[in-house]
Amino acid sequence: MPFGFRLAARHPVRVILVVAIAAAVLLLPMREWTEETLLWSIVPLGAWAFGALYMISWRPMLAVRRWRLLAATLLLAVAATGVLGMLNQNDGFAIVGSMGGTLGEQIAIAPGSWDRFNISNADYAAAIARIALIVIAAIAIFSPRASWQTARRAAHYSMAITAGTAASITEARRRWKERSERRRAEREERLAQQEFEQAAAEAEAALALEDDAQADIAMQSGPATPTIHGIAADEGDLAASEKPPWEEIDEDSTNPMDQALVLRDLPGAASGAAEEPLPEIVSTAVLSKAASDYSWPLPRLDRLKKAPAGGVTRQEIDERSRLIENSLAEYGIDVTVDQVFTGPTVTMYGLRPGWKGGKADPAAGKRVRVDHILGREKDLALALASPNIRMEPVVPGESVVGIEVPNSRPTPVTLRSVMETDEWKRFEAKAQLPVPLGLGSGGQPVFADLARMPHTLIAGSTGSGKSVCMNAIITGLLNSRTPAQTRMVMIDPKRVELTPYAGIPHLYTPVVVEADRAVATLKALIAEMMGRFRVLEKAGVKNIVSFNERSAEKMPYLVILVDELADLMLQAANEVERLLVRLAQLGRATGVHLVVATQRPSVDVVTGLIKANFPSRISFAVMSQIDSRTVLDSTGGEKLLGRGDMLYLPIDKAKPERVQGAFLSDSEIEATVRTWKAVKGPTLPELEVEMEDEATVISSFDDTGDSLVDSARNLASSQKTLSTSLLQRRLRIGYPRAARLMDELEDLGVVGPGEPGKPRQVLGA
Repeated sequence: MPFGFRLAARHPVRVILVVAIAAAVLLLPMREWTEETLLWSIVPLGAWAFGALYMISWRPMLAVRRWRLLAATLLLAVAATGVLGMLNQNDGFAIVGSMGGTLGEQIAIAPGSWDRFNISNADYAAAIARIALIVIAAIAIFSPRASWQTARRAAHYSMAITAGTAASITEARRRWKERSERRRAEREERLAQQEFEQAAAEAEAALALEDDAQADIAMQSGPATPTIHGIAADEGDLAASEKPPWEEIDEDSTNPMDQALVLRDLPGAASGAAEEPLPEIVSTAVLSKAASDYSWPLPRLDRLKKAPAGGVTRQEIDERSRLIENSLAEYGIDVTVDQVFTGPTVTMYGLRPGWKGGKADPAAGKRVRVDHILGREKDLALALASPNIRMEPVVPGESVVGIEVPNSRPTPVTLRSVMETDEWKRFEAKAQLPVPLGLGSGGQPVFADLARMPHTLIAGSTGSGKSVCMNAIITGLLNSRTPAQTRMVMIDPKRVELTPYAGIPHLYTPVVVEADRAVATLKALIAEMMGRFRVLEKAGVKNIVSFNERSAEKMPYLVILVDELADLMLQAANEVERLLVRLAQLGRATGVHLVVATQRPSVDVVTGLIKANFPSRISFAVMSQIDSRTVLDSTGGEKLLGRGDMLYLPIDKAKPERVQGAFLSDSEIEATVRTWKAVKGPTLPELEVEMEDEATVISSFDDTGDSLVDSARNLASSQKTLSTSLLQRRLRIGYPRAARLMDELEDLGVVGPGEPGKPRQVLGA
């Protein structure tokens, strides 16, 4: 057996004897002092002293190296003594002291500050805190690194808990404030309604009394004196002519302006004004003064849903920024992510080009070309694991290259979150037809004024958010404009998207779902538009804005919404195209604005004339670059993410802007429609639609124009055989139209019956 093991087997007995003898020699003479000072504290302190003496006598160098262990255990023994000092020692029913002796009391409490017969919770808390500090000091001495990490984690968790608590308090205060404001608004609304009803009742009672009084006077005084506009006429004036002036108006005249001018020149009419108001106009295009002055209540926004919290984290933004810089650096492209624009669906990272070779001195190197950055789009998509990134060469207003990367957790956007912003309130006050669209790629709200657009084309494949955008436009107008300000005409061949709005007072005519009625409605709208032009001409103004500023009777704006253009074009292409183009060309001055949507943005649906007259475009996710070019005249629509992700190209911008459209649920639409249906306002005029007979409708749907038939017959006269493809090339028409022309030529006897895959024989032109 080695010498060390033999020494270890003999040494403990010797140490124990030495310690026991020393303790007996030192403590026995001071028994009373030991009991008073230490009492039960001798157990932890004696255990520590025994262990320390054992280590010092056995291996002194080990004790020196393990001084942290000795110091830490000493502090733990002191902490145990303090715990014993907090415990009371009973002698029967009386408290004679603590179990830790006077030493334990000194460690746990300050001398003279703890009355054992009147102990408060603060005294216990101070004693526990003091003992906890001793334990923490022991842990810190034994393992400083672990203690530092533990302290950092504790501080981090404390800050997180504090921040969460502060956020909870802030959210609770915000909810309380909103609830208080809502209750105050409801209370004010009830008071205003009560005052209005009381005033109406008093006015009605006063009018009834006045009518009774006038009737009594009339019965007593005989025939009433003729009046002009409420002013009594002089007898001399009546005697000057055989008939009163108001009876000299031509009864056959239907010109309301002539009647108004005659009445204006009668005695008693107002004169001397700087600018006389326009006379009363009798037309369905102009609302009556009662309907114009009626106070329509707008729906409250609390019927709409709030957007839930969410979004991309700062850690994710930093990681993607480093990933973009490192990925481009691998190909020798020096860039830095200078700006980050966080949106609900995508986040735009603004890249500032560096210098070739990494040289920061402009004189020592050349700038990195933007084309080199744009050429690495696929490499960045691979590095970011996102195939739908979109690069923008120049971010508007910034000297950076933009890269739009989809967020891993998109943030929902609701209509209420857009309409509750301060920007919307300022925009709504100055716009004629304000429409909320959603949030931009930088998180900013995006709006549109249909009066300035002035016509909008919306395109997108099925499920991309096109119909939701139409509902957002309609609901935005219903929440911001009254029926006296805006009337709507809805054409919905699909029968499901716009039919829930049936019955609202904004509708100028019931929702149109039949194709033949849609054509008749468009013709009636053209007649309405021309009637508005005649009213503006007689009033001597150029547009609807000037007319409404000068006239007491208002002319409401007219918004025409077509949810599916492809269905109408499939049944009556030329007729629908001609009517829509006519409305788009002349409708702006009279307040007629169109919003047309389609899920098939092909050239036979979105023709050149329609594109030319619809300058504002909204593109949702489409299937190919061809569809994107048809709508926007540029690519990008095929890379959209769907579910409301759009490219918005207004008339006053050269490049499209990426926007996350606002989502609107069916319950929100029903709540808004139910609110407007409950309003009992004055009766408003409706659009008069005259349906054509069936033969005329069929001929308009077939659209067999004489010009194309004659051209086809002339072409057949110079050919021995005739095919549909030849008609397409020579007449520059689509295949459906060429096939119908071929059938007509067969009915006329120009060509013979066809065989699959072969041209038809020309019989005679």
